[in-house]
Amino acid sequence: MNQLHLYNRILNLTSPWSVSAVELNEANEHILVTVSFNKAAELCCPKCSQPSHLYDVRKRKWRHLDTCQFQTFIEADIPRVICSEHGVLTLQVPWADGSSHYSRMLENHIVSLAQSTSYLTVSKQVKLVVHR
Repeated sequence: MNQLHLYNRILNLTSPWSVSAVELNEANEHILVTVSFNKAAELCCPKCSQPSHLYDVRKRKWRHLDTCQFQTFIEADIPRVICSEHGVLTLQVPWADGSSHYSRMLENHIVSLAQSTSYLTVSKQVKLVVHR
């Protein structure tokens, strides 16, 4: 199994989304997973599901669950569509909710940890900074 297929499975991606690159930065102990959107896919308004045209794309980045000792990030160009009724709207990605900067899997892991330990311990385990 190659790394693109592995991360497609880990993120449970289906068409029109797919992993297009995985970069390992050993010096910073980071992994960057780049997800691409098939631009030939039919686009629909996220509010009314009516067929819509591509307006533009916006690059976004999310923190994901660590891969072994490496902090893992997902990066993607997210399509925005223009709907005749609702205007310009951003499509929802399958790995995160709304405007979150964290993947759904990481958020669920943090909630699970927080139910059994302190926030400080959670922040150390997932390498997140706690703001006071």
